[in-house]
Amino acid sequence: MQKIATAILSVLILAQSFNVSFGDFLHIDDLIAHYEYHQETFGDTIITFIDKHYGELKSEHNREHQEEREDHEKLPFEHQHSCVHSVVAFFNQNDLEVIPKIIPADQVSSNFEYHNSYSHAVDSSIFQPPKNA
Repeated sequence: MQKIATAILSVLILAQSFNVSFGDFLHIDDLIAHYEYHQETFGDTIITFIDKHYGELKSEHNREHQEEREDHEKLPFEHQHSCVHSVVAFFNQNDLEVIPKIIPADQVSSNFEYHNSYSHAVDSSIFQPPKNA
């Protein structure tokens, strides 16, 4: 179950990095209908259609077809917005008191004890420098 959740979240983050939202998938049928309209009216191939709506020919195509503007607004993957929320908090207290977080020495229980765990390395002849015979 953890692997499935990880995979779903990974795909979600990848889709968000390409600026794709769930609402875009709801407008796929509008994309197909608009492609069929372009295919019948202008004889566009799928590459030409994508170039006219998402590529280099987009601005020229929008100037030519101002009356079809509402059809173009329904197409998916066209949104260029980002939603940013910020929270601003104001504190109106002049008598702020700074309380240090110091624990008195008599209330501290010491449970620290050091053990030299590397002492066995000195006893072994493997870790000694080479000697001239």
